[in-house]
This record gives sequence, C-alpha cells and structure tokens, in this order.
Amino acid sequence: MGKVFDLHIHYTFELPLEETIAIFKEEFAQTGTEKYCFLSLPHEVEDDLVVYDELQNIKGLYLKQVFSPNAYAFAGLVHPNEHTNVKAIAQNFLQQAKEYLANGYDGIKMLEGYPSLLKAWQLPLDSPVYDSFYGFMEENGYPILMHLANPKENWDIETASVDAIQAGRVYNASFPTKREITAQLFRILEKFPKLKLILAHFGFMSYDLSEAERFLSFPNTLFDITPGGEQLINMQKEWKTWLPFWEKYQNRILYGTDFYAFPKDKNWEIAFRRRPDFLRRFLETDKRHQYLDEAFYGIDLNEKIRDKIYRENFIALLGAPKPINNEYLLYIARELLTIPNKKSKYANDDLQYIIANLSN
Repeated sequence: MGKVFDLHIHYTFELPLEETIAIFKEEFAQTGTEKYCFLSLPHEVEDDLVVYDELQNIKGLYLKQVFSPNAYAFAGLVHPNEHTNVKAIAQNFLQQAKEYLANGYDGIKMLEGYPSLLKAWQLPLDSPVYDSFYGFMEENGYPILMHLANPKENWDIETASVDAIQAGRVYNASFPTKREITAQLFRILEKFPKLKLILAHFGFMSYDLSEAERFLSFPNTLFDITPGGEQLINMQKEWKTWLPFWEKYQNRILYGTDFYAFPKDKNWEIAFRRRPDFLRRFLETDKRHQYLDEAFYGIDLNEKIRDKIYRENFIALLGAPKPINNEYLLYIARELLTIPNKKSKYANDDLQYIIANLSN
C-alpha cells in the first residue's frame, strides 16, 4: 500500500486527548497515512446554536507536536458572540492569524462557509470583517482551507440524501443558497486574487465543470478530494468530461479524507477505514464498489497523477512544518485552565496532560 499525506483530519469526538492520540496512531498505521494535517473547528452549530470549543486550537497544535516531524496544524478563527463592531473584529481576526502563524500553525481552517454558521452569524464570507485577515494571508502566502456550502441536493428535501436529512443538513429559505455562498467565494478572490485558498470536498462543484475551472483560474487555488456529497461519484458518472480537468490541474488537487480518531467501539474499523478505502478504490481500481448506499466504479487514475495527489502536492503546498513555540503552547494551556465551564468534560484533564508533557 502506497503512503498518503492527509490534508483533512479532525479531532472533535468527545474522547480524552491521550486516548485520541493512541487511536490516531493505530488508524494512521492501518491506512498508510504518513503525514497529517490537523484542522481546528472552534465553532459548530448544535440545535441551531453556535457552540464554542475552547480547546480545538490548542489540541491541534499539540497533536502536531506529538506527531512531529510528520504533522501540520491549521488553526480556526475564534469569533465573538456578536459581529456588530466590524472594525474591532477585523483587527482581532488579523491579530489571531498573526499569532497562530507566528507560533507554529501552518495555515487557517475556515468552517465559516458552512450553511448553518452562515445563517447563525449572518456574516457572509466576503464581509469586510475578514478583509484584513484575507489580505494578511494573501500577502504572506499562508494557506486557508475552506468549507464552502454543501451538496446542492441539500437545499431540497426531495433530493437530499437520507444521511443529510438525518444529520439536519437540509436547508430552507432561511439559509443562504448554494449559489449565493459560491458567489461570496468569487467576490473574495476578485478582491484577493493571489490568496492561497483550498476548497474542501472539491468545493461541492462536481455539478459544474465551468465553476471548477473558474475557481482554478486564480493562481493559488486548490481542491482537496475529501469525500462529501458524493462529489467523486458524481464526477465518475461523467468521467470523460472530468478526466481532462484532472489531467490539466493535477498539481492543484490534494488528498484528504475527513479523518477522525473514532471511538473504539464495535464499528471502529468500519468508521475510520470508510473514507480512505473509498478513495483508494476510486483512484486505484476500475472495479465496481459500494460506498454507503451508492455503487460506483473506480477511475484507475494514472499512477503519476495519483502520486501528486497522494503526496507531492501536499509538500508543494505546505513544505516543512513550521516550528512550534512550546512556551506559547504552555502559556495557552495554563490560560485555558483558568476558564470555567468549558465545552468538553475532559477539558481540564487534557490541559493538565498537555502541560505535564510539555514541562518534562
């Protein structure tokens, strides 16, 4: 099994950090994952409320430390409860980005393009509140990995998948449309044309080749192929149309899986192998397979192109991991210990674990 470098890894399950690390080690070994990019998600929506996880950023940087020298970490911007003072928040986002990139993070993960967050915050991706942040990232060539919208079927209960319906990812008129969210993206790029921007899940653009072409017409834009939607199965059905795109932009497509440290229950191996196995079968075979409730055929992609997607493009994007400022890590861990009522029941134990290991 060839090794892969995974750009898209999360750690949001409610598990002790020490257990999360042990599970990741097993999962990486079994899937041939050799380099890892841990992505922070400080904010998510639960029951129509934005929930803040105080430890997401520090956990990501600590996981990078544990898995060094093969690991990278993207921080997430921490938002205020209200977005009324645009000037102050813009300055805060800029200062956050400067702080994160100066102390060992390798980029910024933006879940801000998720429909539920866009609705909750009423803050478009091209809002002026982000301009200083985007400008800083563009000027310094730092990467942003953005989640943009969701599959177009999710805006219609008749076409949404059973999985989307059960997960509450079906959107009515109170949400921005997929078209509007995508328009926000292009307004960002028109304003910051050299921004190093990766869209996760192929940007949910498998429905429109011209839209994908337009996105990659900007010089520093890329896609990751993290399963979602399912974008790759949509492409496979029109593969004669999509193959020239993959060949033309073979240097701009990156491997990612939405990898997690899954709880070690009876379904553990099925859970952590599902997406990596799907991508291997899709890219490396021409046989018929099953993914969730849908059948698909592999595309048996050219090995040289696969090598770029699996490994080479990752290194071209990120290079060597940024050095971590351990004093910063310790400082943040100690500061977080003073905050009451944190989201995770393991928060204080995890912080003590980080402090103890960094202090040795």
